[in-house]
Amino acid sequence: MITIENIIESSKPHPNPPGRHTRLSNGIVEVSIVGGSRGLYGDFKNTFEVAIIDSKTREFKAKTFFPENHDDVIAYMDSDKLVELVNKIFIDDNFQVL
Repeated sequence: MITIENIIESSKPHPNPPGRHTRLSNGIVEVSIVGGSRGLYGDFKNTFEVAIIDSKTREFKAKTFFPENHDDVIAYMDSDKLVELVNKIFIDDNFQVL
């Protein structure tokens, strides 16, 4: 099971300092999680900006998981919802940190 601690500890510096970025992939979809800097929609502690991207076509897939979402990314997703989402996507623990 992926925890919020795993996501935070696996993060790398974002090009927009002092932001952070974690990418998880299973070869089918990539989940990009960012926050912690001006212009990013989350503080990377309690809220996160999340993009879900098709690994082959590179198309955004957030609306597949959140049809009510009006954007390609999910803004200010709270940590509990993020953990629920990534564990639903990577249900078999078959993923890698990019």
